[in-house]
Amino acid sequence: MKKILYILPIVLFWFTSCDPMEDVYTEVDEFNKEAKANEKYFAQRTLLDANYELVEADYQLATNGSVAKYKNFSSRATAKDNLAQILNDKMVYGEAGKDYKVTYDFYQGSLSYVKSYIKYLEAVSALQIYELTTEDYDSMGKPGKYDNFSKSAPAADYLPDFLKAKFSDAEKGDIIVVTYKYYSGSVSEVVENWEFNGTVWAENPNAGPKAPKLPSDVHVYELLPEDYDSMGKPGKYDNFSDSAKPSYYLPTFLNIKYPYAKEGTKYLVVYKFYGKKKKDDEKNSTFKQAQEYTLTNGVWKPYSSVIKKTATMSYKVAKKTWEFVPPITFVKTDEAPTASYTLTIADYELVGNGKYKNFDIREGKPEADENVIISKITIILKNQTEVAIKEGNVYAVTYKYYDGGAGEKTINLKAVLEE
Repeated sequence: MKKILYILPIVLFWFTSCDPMEDVYTEVDEFNKEAKANEKYFAQRTLLDANYELVEADYQLATNGSVAKYKNFSSRATAKDNLAQILNDKMVYGEAGKDYKVTYDFYQGSLSYVKSYIKYLEAVSALQIYELTTEDYDSMGKPGKYDNFSKSAPAADYLPDFLKAKFSDAEKGDIIVVTYKYYSGSVSEVVENWEFNGTVWAENPNAGPKAPKLPSDVHVYELLPEDYDSMGKPGKYDNFSDSAKPSYYLPTFLNIKYPYAKEGTKYLVVYKFYGKKKKDDEKNSTFKQAQEYTLTNGVWKPYSSVIKKTATMSYKVAKKTWEFVPPITFVKTDEAPTASYTLTIADYELVGNGKYKNFDIREGKPEADENVIISKITIILKNQTEVAIKEGNVYAVTYKYYDGGAGEKTINLKAVLEE
């Protein structure tokens, strides 16, 4: 009995002591659990094996109300802030280390100067315009001898009384655009703004609507009757309409009128349009419109408030999420570095150099071209988390190479925005 009492604690100790395989079993269970979870996760998603362009249904996945409503991104609802969420909810994933170009619609807004210029033209057209006749010159005496003004018969000596008599019901602040002939060696036509101050008329160059400031690189052209005639159908009434849309005729017109225009040239084309000026108008009318055209790759293209843009996205497999990649590339520089980074084993594996964990720069090998190395380092820098990437920073990147023997090199790369 005594023996049994001594043996029992030993047996109990053996059964209650730690199983040396228990940690292994736990690790295996955890691994299997994670593997099954990953298998289920990726089975529910589709691999994005190429660059992608968003379709209308994709925008509706956005949690941002503006993106979902208008089916585009903007300066307030950016691709940087919303694109990853859309791709994640779209149930697609990507390959590790691969950059994906995702094209999307971007609302850049309308050209405010165009509306301002049209308002200016409308204000000008609303002004009363008067061109002096032969009878008018005769009524003023001396100017009637040759039916013009001159140095010896200046307009300022005659027009105040003439206008007061001609427009006797004028009120203070009224403006008349007066066109008259002037002799100075030859006869020319003069156009002036005359304003009534309640008592007298006086020429005032600052009177009337002020032309808005236009972009310095934009030329303005307003269509003439003969321009409409040259385009065929619009020449019937000297205007465009829903059945003769300006977008169909103007690119060809500009190409003919400016055959030697340089790439990037911009024209604001002012034209007449017959239709409803406002959506709630009951009747059609003829009014002025304008459209900016830019010569792009030899074609005159109209300005669009919505354009195509492309963002670079990267799928982080470990995080199981998409991330926006800043539109930055790296160029070799002699500038002093602001940060440093040494490539790791994982970095080489990321760009397909995991076998030897270096770059093979022997003659005939792809990485003999330094640009190939820079391209691979670019991918690595955008995917690592040790140093922050910022435009203008210079990174001293150290990598291993093989040229018949093992070596190490540091290259300075500057972060710049892609063009």
